[in-house]
Amino acid sequence: MPSIYVIAGETSGDVLGARLMQAFKQKGNHQFFGIGGDMMAKEGLSSLFPMQDLSIMGLVEIIPSLPRIIKHVYKTVDDIVDKQPDVVITIDSPDFCKPVVKRARKKCPNTKFIHYVAPTVWAWRAGRAKTMAKLFDGLICLFPFEPPYFEEYNLKAVFCGHPAIETIPPEQYERVNDHILIFPGSRKGEIKRMVPVFASVYKKMKQMNPSLQARIVALPHLKDDISEEFFGLDVMYVDPTDRYKAMKLAPFALAKSGTTGLELAIAECPHVIAYKMTPVTWTIVKKFVKTKYAHIVNIMEDREIIPECIQDQCNAEDIMNAVLRYDNPDLSYIRQKLAGPNSQLTPSEQAAAFILDII
Repeated sequence: MPSIYVIAGETSGDVLGARLMQAFKQKGNHQFFGIGGDMMAKEGLSSLFPMQDLSIMGLVEIIPSLPRIIKHVYKTVDDIVDKQPDVVITIDSPDFCKPVVKRARKKCPNTKFIHYVAPTVWAWRAGRAKTMAKLFDGLICLFPFEPPYFEEYNLKAVFCGHPAIETIPPEQYERVNDHILIFPGSRKGEIKRMVPVFASVYKKMKQMNPSLQARIVALPHLKDDISEEFFGLDVMYVDPTDRYKAMKLAPFALAKSGTTGLELAIAECPHVIAYKMTPVTWTIVKKFVKTKYAHIVNIMEDREIIPECIQDQCNAEDIMNAVLRYDNPDLSYIRQKLAGPNSQLTPSEQAAAFILDII
């Protein structure tokens, strides 16, 4: 019975890990060990320690947690050495996973090490590709253009499809032109920068269509911060857990740049993305980031299919102009393009097959 050690440090990784475990179960009996959250626990994983211990964002928050994180690195290494699994699968969370793998592989000569979700070397810090090749025996990529960046260093990298297509159903609903869907972000800084801009855009739309409603996808604890800018306007809040259905129903969406843009494309929802950083962060980003575009669909196609309003263009006038000029591109092919080389299998099943082939 193959033994599989899975490490996930964030909620998104927990979802990927759980689906991967489901895919492994379809192929036979396996022993599972590692670190995960509630989703992986439902699939039978007893986490070495709470995954939340690793879910820390930001420099200020991480500094006081460093001693605990370092302790968890060594605890995880000891556990891997004790279990001597057939494979260790690390999912995202590179700042934790890489030091674990660096130490564990020296003491586990028969164990294969595979990473799930390639670092964005195509956007910045290209040197990470060489580091990944030294640490891992295989890499599972989410986008079709990623493998060559790592194959250059003789790392076995494969595109297995993007898991978002497993989450967002292919069914389409009739879209009603009575509302606009808004994704302002999930962090305090994003809310502070993006909400005033999106509220101004909505007010301009409201002038053109007085019956238009704004449906804002937001975590409950952020509603108070958001409501100040939308005071007196027709607003309804959507829980993030219901966002995919909302994407299927919305006639149009405004979204903070990020994963949401890709999800909207898969859901075939017309949208514009926008983002504004602090001036210092923007100066750094311009210096190091290599991509011309922010939206992953635009990056894949190397042209602007989805309008982007970034930094200086992140204002009500430019966003409104992008909305009015929107030419409603066909997004139906995005799902197929992200399905992976074997469309008969889900991305998770393709990933599991790749891992089993290596071990």
